[in-house]
Amino acid sequence: MADIFLLIDEYKELLDEKDRLKDATTKNNKILEEKRKELAQAMIDAESPKISRGGFLYSLQDKTKYNKIGGCDENGFFETLEEHGLGDIIKRTVSAQTLNGAMAGLVEENDGKLPEDFEEFIKPYQYYDVGKRKETNKAAKNAKQKKEG
Repeated sequence: MADIFLLIDEYKELLDEKDRLKDATTKNNKILEEKRKELAQAMIDAESPKISRGGFLYSLQDKTKYNKIGGCDENGFFETLEEHGLGDIIKRTVSAQTLNGAMAGLVEENDGKLPEDFEEFIKPYQYYDVGKRKETNKAAKNAKQKKEG
């Protein structure tokens, strides 16, 4: 049988590494964006829109991105898209987390069963997870007292 404490330590190491990599990726993306801006400006200043280096061609590209303004009138936004013939780009979506919470609520209201109307759309699956949270002094104290008592 596997040593549970060893598995917990390995599991925690993997969770910590996941967090470290996420933080490192976020930091790297910020640095990368700044370096891209710096490089683009240097290419503009040098009037060199294309540069070859190390077997790669770097070319200056003028791009524009369009982002929806946060907090704008969503209904008005979608109506405006439709008025301009862009209704086909509108996608109805539900996040997995929201769907999961809504289905759990329905199951609870329906005596622990998923309503039949959803059977062709939703496939529940059960699995075991392991929760991890920082041990509070109170929890540690209680565990220690139980062990000693």
